[in-house]
Amino acid sequence: MRRGATAILLAGLLLLVACGGGGQTTTGGPPITVTLSADALSVGHGGSVTVTAVVYDQNNQGVTWTFTPSSFGTLSKQTGTTVTYTAPASIPRPIPVIVTAASVTNPNVVASTRVMVLPIIVSLFPLSDQTVNQGDELPVIATPNNDSSGKGVRWSLRPAAGRGSLKDVKPGSVTYVAPATVTTPTTTTLVATSVADSSVFARIGITVFPSGAGFNTAVVRVNGGPVFRRIAPNAAFTSVTICNPGSTTICQAIDGILVDTGSSGLRILESAIPLLTLNKLSDGSGNTLENCSTQPDGSFRWGPVEGADVYIAGEIAAASPTRGELLQVISNEGDTVPTTCSNSSTTNQNTPELLGANGILGIGPEPTDCAIGGTNLCDGSIQPVPPNLYYACGRKGCSATDTAIIVPPNQQVSNPIALFASDANGVVLEFPSAASTQATLTGTMTFGIETLPNNLLGSATVLPTNSEGFFLSTFRGQRLTRSVITSGANAFLFPDSLPACAVHSEFFCPAGPSALSAINEGANSAENKVNFSIDNADKLLAAHLGNAVFSTLSGPTGKPNSCSETNLSSCVFEWGLPFFYGRRVFTHIDGQSAPPGTPLTGWWAY
Repeated sequence: MRRGATAILLAGLLLLVACGGGGQTTTGGPPITVTLSADALSVGHGGSVTVTAVVYDQNNQGVTWTFTPSSFGTLSKQTGTTVTYTAPASIPRPIPVIVTAASVTNPNVVASTRVMVLPIIVSLFPLSDQTVNQGDELPVIATPNNDSSGKGVRWSLRPAAGRGSLKDVKPGSVTYVAPATVTTPTTTTLVATSVADSSVFARIGITVFPSGAGFNTAVVRVNGGPVFRRIAPNAAFTSVTICNPGSTTICQAIDGILVDTGSSGLRILESAIPLLTLNKLSDGSGNTLENCSTQPDGSFRWGPVEGADVYIAGEIAAASPTRGELLQVISNEGDTVPTTCSNSSTTNQNTPELLGANGILGIGPEPTDCAIGGTNLCDGSIQPVPPNLYYACGRKGCSATDTAIIVPPNQQVSNPIALFASDANGVVLEFPSAASTQATLTGTMTFGIETLPNNLLGSATVLPTNSEGFFLSTFRGQRLTRSVITSGANAFLFPDSLPACAVHSEFFCPAGPSALSAINEGANSAENKVNFSIDNADKLLAAHLGNAVFSTLSGPTGKPNSCSETNLSSCVFEWGLPFFYGRRVFTHIDGQSAPPGTPLTGWWAY
């Protein structure tokens, strides 16, 4: 890992190689020539490389040696034809060192060779944050790459008190032992620090649950999010690890990823992965595939489709060994965005402050971001003119007048869960009950439905979506035909005549707490009544500035009693994150295996 952070260094830097060089002169008789070769292309921390010069010189004077950067390492065992370069004990980043030999007879005859000096990189397995149950054990392996000393790592827990212990401690491995009993989720960080260079370390977070944890379970926290001094109310965050396809060392762990059961596909801010260079999807003619994701408020997210291996808990999403899973990298550049994507808006959510997160993990009921109810709208099979999701941009980028293109499903931003080797049919998002407002809340995201004992469907009511990806909510006599269960929304959102808030106009501000109910009905006619409460958002948010959990927030969508084919925004009930508090909510991915008695289509259940 790079020093002081969880990110692994760039692959591109590691691919630099040494090269031999030669020099000669033809003045004053037979030419003097010098040719160099090194016994290694690269060297790690404290390692050595021997460079040999083949010199043609009738005077047999050999060469003198220098290197640049001259302060980065040492030369020793110098002779007229050989020298040993030794790398320094601490290496901040991959650095090319140029070793140069100059003829003693004629100093103008020189030859150079390049040796790549590589820092120690500590990689851990498992690669991503883990959850375990009380009393469980978790083996962890450390690999210090480019460590010629072979000293391995030192292990530590931060914090350690009451957070478990370590056993079988070795320079390359350790076993974490969870506390015998915990009453609430308890998190610690296991740190592996290089013995040879103490500024180099790697870490994984480990959260201990009383029950229900495992390799297919990730921790999810409602904790305000990653933006400094800006609390995001009712937003659930997790962490993911992204690697270059096929690599387990060129990786970066990213916290502050918003979990959203109402969309499909992983979207990462470019600014959140500064040390990774992923492969952009292109057509071989210099055109890059760009993705557009628009929001109801007119904002949008724009950036290229890129391939990566994505690790969440103990699961990995990789579409192929060479390409990986396809995600959107939200560009932080001032790219020209086609008007059909931006709709003339200037709000590109390409910073943590604008997005409210470092990325979005879309784990909704569709396999890609252009599928709805079992139909793919972008591949040309249903409609010749695709929606404004994908664009082909040349080397100079897109223009404002560019239009969307047809893209096959295997080139679309994909729901990472659908690419897991197992547990690929859906996810269970579960939180304990919450007070009207509280500081934080910790829950679980368990992958798979009916694949393991910790993701059994039980007696949950299954609500299949219709051909447009929605179910029906009946609320105050309104038949809201475009209803969804989305953890990405921070409130109960529905059309109503309740007064809007004066300060936070996106929310309702009733005079006081109000008890409401609605009936949800799936495409299979299954019904389930939901009782919920709402309260005055302005009062709650003003009185509890440091809190992230508000179970009674609600807000408007469309106009009440106006649902129609020409006014679809008034047909929406978004059951946002407060709906998840105190519930175990299942999201099944369309087309994946389904538990007996449930459809293969997309559905939610609770």
